[in-house]
This record gives sequence, structure tokens and C-alpha cells, in this order.
Amino acid sequence: MIMSRRRPVQQGQKPDDQTPETAKRRPDRAEREAMRKERARDAGLAMKEYEAERRAVLANTERLRALRLARDAAPATAKTTKGAK
Repeated sequence: MIMSRRRPVQQGQKPDDQTPETAKRRPDRAEREAMRKERARDAGLAMKEYEAERRAVLANTERLRALRLARDAAPATAKTTKGAK
């Protein structure tokens, strides 16, 4: 026997899924197009934010790498000049 999750419909009543207050209304073509355009705009903005964040991370990484290399190179040159005396 197949069990249904719907409540049984009594005489003189409409099924729950067909009542106007509970029925899901499908958006018309204009609404769907507006939603599609909004999603595309949001996707474009999200991609721009992602790329800007990526560029900022790369710039910061380059800056920190340059500082680390300069720091590591400084003691090496100081050691060689002390040894030469």
C-alpha cells in the first residue's frame, strides 16, 4: 500500500495544495527574467570582489616576501663584513 503524506480531503473541502493562500505561485516570465538578471549582476559583483581580494593578498604576499628577503640578506652581509676585518 502506498502511503501519502497528504491529509485526507473531506467532503466539501479543497485539498490543501490548491487553496490560494497555500498554493505556490510560479513567477511569470518577466519576474523570472528579472531574477535571472539580478543573479547575473550579483555573480559579476561577487567575481569582482573575489578578484580584488585575490590581488590584495598577492600584493601583501609580495611585500612580506620582499621584507623577509631583505631581513635575511642583511645579517649575511653584516657577517661577511665583520669577518673581513
